[in-house]
Amino acid sequence: MKKINILLLFSILLSNAFGQVTLNFRNNSPLPGDSSRTRDISYVDPGKPGENLVWDFSGLQYTGKTSFCGVKDNSLLKIAGNGETNLILSEDGYDYTYVTRENGYDETGYTNTARKMTLGYSDPIAKMKYPFSFGQQFTDAFSGIAWSNGTSRTDLNGQIKVTADAFGTLIFPDRILTNVLRVEAVRQSLQVSVCGSTQANMVKYYWFAPGYRYPVLMVCTSESRYGIKEPVIVRSAWVNLNQQASGALAGEGDPGKQAGTAGNTVVVYPNPFTEQVTYSYFLRNQVPVTVELYDMSGKFNIRVEKKQLQTEGVHTGSVNADVHGMPPGVYYLRFTLDNQVVVSKIVKI
Repeated sequence: MKKINILLLFSILLSNAFGQVTLNFRNNSPLPGDSSRTRDISYVDPGKPGENLVWDFSGLQYTGKTSFCGVKDNSLLKIAGNGETNLILSEDGYDYTYVTRENGYDETGYTNTARKMTLGYSDPIAKMKYPFSFGQQFTDAFSGIAWSNGTSRTDLNGQIKVTADAFGTLIFPDRILTNVLRVEAVRQSLQVSVCGSTQANMVKYYWFAPGYRYPVLMVCTSESRYGIKEPVIVRSAWVNLNQQASGALAGEGDPGKQAGTAGNTVVVYPNPFTEQVTYSYFLRNQVPVTVELYDMSGKFNIRVEKKQLQTEGVHTGSVNADVHGMPPGVYYLRFTLDNQVVVSKIVKI
């Protein structure tokens, strides 16, 4: 299956007293007319499960490939074996079909007209059960029939296990997101055709952040073994930050990021900027912090934040060009985080 299979898989609502994300149908369910563009990245280690984690993906590498995904309504579409659907997700010629409800939703199959391929689940896959928050888990069995060219049949059955296994802070090259929930989806299946059988295992991790309707990051490892042959392992990952966000430290333009050896991460955005530049930094411990703005001529030197003890976690601030009388040019923000010094080059246009 392609990555779009569960791009709309979960929705989010920041609803409990501890500030953790709870996936909920009502607020951020996939909506007909929505569209999104994911960007492929080099594979990154998803890390271990747990509480109050920090995923530092500030050094992730984009591969250059993007994919456009669209959501549309079609409550009349039928695929052999799966009955009616009320939602279609389209990507790269595939139409993935779903049945959505207040308490979750199921994947019912897909079609690809150009390739003359169809898949109908006689027992659909439960992709999400609402509400869903850290520590919750469910499993579901599925089975179906796939057809190629209308004559070549493949029977498949398997099981999926979905777990909200971690939450914490997620660091990207251009933004820092807090109260992020990670969901692990483990899928195992057996596919049988006249040519033989294939065992397929897939593990996907999805990160959900407050203010984003869909996952902001996905990491996948799939393994398939045909007959007695050696397994084929494929790893992939993508980010989906091209969403309307609220309550997130969202960057614009070409971000600037520096991270020192002490492990504290600094993000500056947008860069270049016209009126105001915002900075965010994540402290792994309580340390004294100073922020200074200067240029290389030595004529411009302003202490943006005086030295003060700051707690562990995310901190943010901004520099307004009009307030500080900054003409167009190149400047530097110097962050002194205890004994770590991070310098970010910024451009005023």
